[in-house]
Amino acid sequence: MIRNGNAISINHLDIRGFQKAGLLIQVSSNIEAKNVYAHENGYAGIAVAGINAKDNCRNILIRNCKAENNPGDPSNLDNHSGNGIIAGFCKNVTIEYCTATNNGWDMPRKGNGPVGIWCYEADSVIIQHCISYRSKTAAGAADGGGYDFDGGVTNSIIQYCLSYENEGSAFGIFPYAGASKWQNNTIRYNISENDGNVSAAHAGVFVWNSSRDTAQLRTLLFYNNVIYNEGGAAISYERESENAGFRFYNNIFVAKDTLITGKETSVVYLANNWWSFSGGFSMGSIKSLDAWAIEKNKERLGTALVGLNLNPQFQSPGKTTLTDTLQLATYFNYRITENSGLRKSGINLQATYGIDTGKKDFNQQPMLENGIGASF
Repeated sequence: MIRNGNAISINHLDIRGFQKAGLLIQVSSNIEAKNVYAHENGYAGIAVAGINAKDNCRNILIRNCKAENNPGDPSNLDNHSGNGIIAGFCKNVTIEYCTATNNGWDMPRKGNGPVGIWCYEADSVIIQHCISYRSKTAAGAADGGGYDFDGGVTNSIIQYCLSYENEGSAFGIFPYAGASKWQNNTIRYNISENDGNVSAAHAGVFVWNSSRDTAQLRTLLFYNNVIYNEGGAAISYERESENAGFRFYNNIFVAKDTLITGKETSVVYLANNWWSFSGGFSMGSIKSLDAWAIEKNKERLGTALVGLNLNPQFQSPGKTTLTDTLQLATYFNYRITENSGLRKSGINLQATYGIDTGKKDFNQQPMLENGIGASF
């Protein structure tokens, strides 16, 4: 444990066998944790925790760390445990080139569950170049996903990350009752493969807002991601999922059948590519992109249809085995082919909306200004 620490660097530690967190960074500033292997702990592999304020644990870097086989805390019967890397009540935290896998499988309760890499009540968090895969949760419990921006997260980014075969969704968006406002977050240039088909999500992206107040869940930019799901939907909205200012641009969504499940919302979808293994396109009873766009007023700029319904023809979908973050730059399973219309049919977000896109795709190559997808 590091408590009330300042300007401390931790490097090359093997941490195992703790009932709570393997590595706990609490109410501390200017801390670096590198090359930590945290495994066979209870509550979490690595935890960053302030106390009741976002700025009393700040300027934290977690790099090249691995959180594996942290099953759950047998004494915790009231809340989640078995997380990979978790950060709460903190500001200016970067989690990069980290992996989380096989966590949460022995959480001793049903209810809200663990996630591979996530944060809550946090500001200015960057999660990037990470792999979160095969996360689990207790039988009948929730969550078990890859990544999560939970209640009270603001001004934060998940980018250049890979998620696959997690029991919960790749990307959870979960403001809970009593949390501070969730707002101004970005999820971009990520890939999800076959996530969310065990716990409640049954989708790569899962949105839940227990407050049912749109002021508590506002302003998400979700662009240039790939959500590929052979067993379920691409996006799921819980019955309680009220939100405002959610915008999905230039993504590729692939699903077994119905692409979006749950409550219809005011979310803006523009220049996304939708593909269903069942008949090419499915939104419940609606079986064509044109009909959906007209009936729900989606994928339309004025009278123009800007969404697509093309088979993305990925190079090697559904076959991920990658576990080394240093190989993400050469992971081309979901690269768009040279002759695909998806390379030029998207919206130039910088020119159209003034969005700073970061200029690099999933593989750290120059981003195509009008590209749809994550890898070119």
